[in-house]
Amino acid sequence: MMIEKRPAFLLNYLLKMKNTTMNQVMEHTQLTKRQIYYDLEKINHWLKERDLPAIPFRGIHFIEVPKEVGNYFREQQNRSQDRNVILTEEERLNLIILYLFIREEPISSFHLTQLLQVSKNTVITDVKKVNEMNQPFLVEIRYSRQNGYHLKGTEFDKRVLVMHCLSQLLSVPYFEKLIDYLLKNRTGHLPFAEVHRTLLQMETQFELHFVEERIKQFAYFLLFYHYRLKERKFVQFHADEMKLLQKDPMWKVSQTLTELLHFEEVDTEQCYLTIQLLGLSLGNRFMQDMNRDLLFKICEQLVFDFESKACIVFEKKDEVIHSLYQHLKPAYFRMKYRIPINNPLLDQIKHEHKELYTIVKEMLQPFGTLLSISIPEEEIGFITMHFGAMLERPKQEMPKRKRAIVVCPSGISSSLMVKHQLESLFSEITVEKSMSLQEFQKQTVDQYDLLFSTVELVTTLPCFYVKPIMTPNEKNSLVNEVYQHLFGIQYQDISLKELIQTIGKFANVYDEKGLKTALSQLTFQKKVEHQRGNQPVLNDLLKEETVQIVEQLSDWEEAVKVAAKPLLATGAIESSYIDAMIDNIKTLGAYVVIGPEVAIPHARPEMGVNQVGMSFLKLNKPVYFLDDEKYPVRLLFCIAAIDNTTHLKALSQLTKLLSEKNNIELLKEAESTDQIFELFKQYSALV
Repeated sequence: MMIEKRPAFLLNYLLKMKNTTMNQVMEHTQLTKRQIYYDLEKINHWLKERDLPAIPFRGIHFIEVPKEVGNYFREQQNRSQDRNVILTEEERLNLIILYLFIREEPISSFHLTQLLQVSKNTVITDVKKVNEMNQPFLVEIRYSRQNGYHLKGTEFDKRVLVMHCLSQLLSVPYFEKLIDYLLKNRTGHLPFAEVHRTLLQMETQFELHFVEERIKQFAYFLLFYHYRLKERKFVQFHADEMKLLQKDPMWKVSQTLTELLHFEEVDTEQCYLTIQLLGLSLGNRFMQDMNRDLLFKICEQLVFDFESKACIVFEKKDEVIHSLYQHLKPAYFRMKYRIPINNPLLDQIKHEHKELYTIVKEMLQPFGTLLSISIPEEEIGFITMHFGAMLERPKQEMPKRKRAIVVCPSGISSSLMVKHQLESLFSEITVEKSMSLQEFQKQTVDQYDLLFSTVELVTTLPCFYVKPIMTPNEKNSLVNEVYQHLFGIQYQDISLKELIQTIGKFANVYDEKGLKTALSQLTFQKKVEHQRGNQPVLNDLLKEETVQIVEQLSDWEEAVKVAAKPLLATGAIESSYIDAMIDNIKTLGAYVVIGPEVAIPHARPEMGVNQVGMSFLKLNKPVYFLDDEKYPVRLLFCIAAIDNTTHLKALSQLTKLLSEKNNIELLKEAESTDQIFELFKQYSALV
C-alpha cells in the first residue's frame, strides 16, 4: 500500500488508465500540476524502494505506468503483507468505531493510542469528532472507569453506523489492509474469503442476483457481526414484523447463511440477516406475485409519473419498469432499515444531471410518504442515473462493426449508464451485453471484440476502463484509446492553456474564464449532445407571446387547443400535435393533471413537434378534464419536446416552481402577465 492516501489514489487511477495526460489527471484529481508532481515524486520514491521502475511524467505528453509496476500490483492483490500503516484522520475516526464495536475488554486511551499510532491528545480530539459525526446515527462514544470507551445506543443503530463506516472505507485503495490491521490480533475471526465464497454459493443455490460491490461490503460486515454474536449482542424486532419476514422466501436463505457460517440461531438475528439479504438482492420481475407485490406496482406508477413529469414517452415501457423494479427492490429495504450505501457519483450526478435529479427528487417524495421511508440523496442519485440511462439511449441503431461487452459490478443503474454512454460515443461498436464480474468470470467471452469495465480485469480481450459518468476529458481519453486500438488513429491532447494562447494571438479574449469553460466542454458536445441543442430556461420559452390569461372556456378540449395556440402560431408544433394531446388524455385518462388545478398536456415529439416550446394558459374559471369534477384545472402548461432532454432544464425549473403551493396560488390570483413573468424569471435562475 502507499504511505499516504492522496498518492495512493493517484497511483490507483494511473494503474486503471492505459495512458493519460496531465490535463486529464488534473481534472480527475482536482489537484494542481504542482501537487501532482509532488505526489508522483512520492510514488516514484516508494517504487524505487521496491526496485520498480519510476513513472515518467516530466517532459512527455502521455503518462503511462510501466508494465513491471502494473504486474507487481496485480501480483500483490491476493497477498497480505505487513507494512507500516499511517492513517488519515478520516480513517482513524472510522477505525475507532469499528474497534469499539468488536471490543472484548474495556478499552482505554492506551489501547486507542496503540491502535492509531497517535498521541493521547489526538485520541481525545478524534473521539470528540467521532461523536459529532455520529449524531445522525443516534450512537455516541461514552467513557466510564468500569467499561472504558464504549458505544452507547441500540444494537440496530450501532450496526447501521458500522455499515456506514465500512462503506466509507471501501473507497480507500488499501481497505483490505486496514481491516486486516484491525482484526489481526483477534481470536477466532472469520476469513473474508470464506464468507465471500459462502455468499456466492448461496447466490447460485437460491438463484439470486446480488449486487457485487455491496456483497463485498456485507461480507466484511459479517466479520464484525460475528464478534457481536459471540458477545450475545442481539437486535430486537416487533413480533408482527418478525412474522412478516418469516414468510419471505429470503428467510430460508438467511437460515442457510447462519448454518454455513456457524452463527448462533436466534430468531431476531434471522430477521436481521433476512433484511440485509433483501437489501443485497436485485428484484426479480418473474418471481414476484403480480397481485401482492406493492413495489412492482409502485415502479409502474413511477415510470408513468416520470413520463408525465418529464413530458416524454418510453418506447419500451415494460423494460423500463422491469429494470427499475430490479433496482428499487433492494433499495426499498436499504431505505426502510437504514442500510447505508455509498454513491461516489452523487456530486457528479447532481452537477451533470441536475435537471433530471430535480424532477426525480420531486417525483419520489409521495412514495417516501406512502412507504413511510426517508429517501436519502444517494438513492435519489442512483434512480436519477437509472432514468438518465433510459433517456440517453440512442434512438436508431446504426451499422456497427465491433461487438463489445460491459462489465460492471455496481448494479443495474451504473451498467445502463455505461452502456448508453458507449453507444453514444462509438457508432462503430455494438454493446451487446452488460454483465456482472461473476458472470464475466464464469462465461466465455472470446466471441466479442472489445471489453469495457468499471473495474480492473485479467483478460486476453482488449479492455478499456470506463466510469458510469465520464467528463469530456475522460471521454476524449477513451475515444483516443479505442480508436488507436481499432484503427491506429491517435489524437494529440492540446492543453486549454495552449489553445487560449493561440486564440489570443489572433483575437481579443474578454472573458478567459468563460472561454476555458466552453472549450473544456467542446470536444464531446459536438458528438454526444448535438441532438440536445441548447437547453433553454423557463423564461426563454414562457414569454409574452406564449402566455395567456382567459376568463372562461367551454370545456377541457377547448382549453388544450387554446393553450397550444401560441406554439402553433410560431410553428413550434403542427395541428396534429394538438389532436395527439387530446387523444392521449381520452385514451390514458387525466394523467396530465399533476396537481391541484394544474395540468401539463403533451404528446410524443414525432406527433408534430418542430422545435422545443412551452406555453401557459391561466383560466379564471376552471375546466374539468374528461368532464370529471375530480379534475378541475385552471393552469395549463403545454409542452412541446423535440427529444428526451432538450426541454428538461426548463421543465425542472417549472417543477420547482409548482412544488411551492404559494406559487400556484400566486399564478391563479395574478391579474397581469407582468406578475407571472416575474415568477418565471425568478425560477429561470435556478438549477
